[in-house]
Amino acid sequence: MNNSGSVVVLNTLPTRGTEVSVTSGEAQPSQRVLGARLQDLIPIAMVIVGGCEPCAENMVNRGLRQGSSWQDIDKTLRIIANMQTLDCFAKAVGADVVARMEKPLAAGRRTLQKAISAASEH
Repeated sequence: MNNSGSVVVLNTLPTRGTEVSVTSGEAQPSQRVLGARLQDLIPIAMVIVGGCEPCAENMVNRGLRQGSSWQDIDKTLRIIANMQTLDCFAKAVGADVVARMEKPLAAGRRTLQKAISAASEH
């Protein structure tokens, strides 16, 4: 743990990150936040792992409404899909969880594609 008051950049996505200041072992958001809105992207992952199709649709739409870019949501869905293929993930959560992720993941992708198509028509 770094207690020197230095700034640590956490890469949430390969090309984007969130800058946080670490002081006395506690991470506190700095005034300058870069990249994806984690508070909108993490729920997408959670409901997909939970197996809820309507929830995945709702969380994708919510993320877009709250200002997350379609690119960030797309990257989140791709990361989730990649995690689903890893043996270590399947071993940790079980085959039943991996299987129930399929439909919500597809629902999230469909919802995002509809939003992208609707935006391109305007």
